[in-house]
Amino acid sequence: MIDARSGNLVARKYQAVHDASPRPGFSDIIDIVRGETATAVLGYRRAGASPLFLECYLDAPVETCLARTLGRAVTRDRVIEIGSLAADNAFAMVSLWATAANDLGHECEIAVATLTAPLRQMFARMGVPIHILAPATIDRVSDAERWGRYYDSDPMVCAGFIAEGQRAIAAYLAARRRAA
Repeated sequence: MIDARSGNLVARKYQAVHDASPRPGFSDIIDIVRGETATAVLGYRRAGASPLFLECYLDAPVETCLARTLGRAVTRDRVIEIGSLAADNAFAMVSLWATAANDLGHECEIAVATLTAPLRQMFARMGVPIHILAPATIDRVSDAERWGRYYDSDPMVCAGFIAEGQRAIAAYLAARRRAA
């Protein structure tokens, strides 16, 4: 379950960036903590265990959309949803994604997430291949009033192979270390 320090970071960032106050929806989290402060957090849920939040944006189950986009069969138990993303800075977010890919990669093959345009641009700069499954539109959520300006950020339901993301993020971080 999301603890107070991680929940506070998510609430603070969503409020500051989007004037939003979505309800935390993930019982499992990965966070980076410095001292007593969370600097980055994300929530996750396995598709095989329960419906995914982002499926509200899709016209079919996530595994059907993935199979159509990727051109091969995908089983639901190989998919994990990432959400409630928040970080104090871009480097903390990149470090968190690296940690999440390493921690979750042995459990699932494909990560799905609703990514805003700035997050998609960050992944592109790092060379992380992502596949867009569908736009995430405000008319698909039941609590639209809680999301503030979030939908002004052009959110899209995206997917990526965790192993490809691991390699791209590792290469990006290695290049940054060499340049430093």
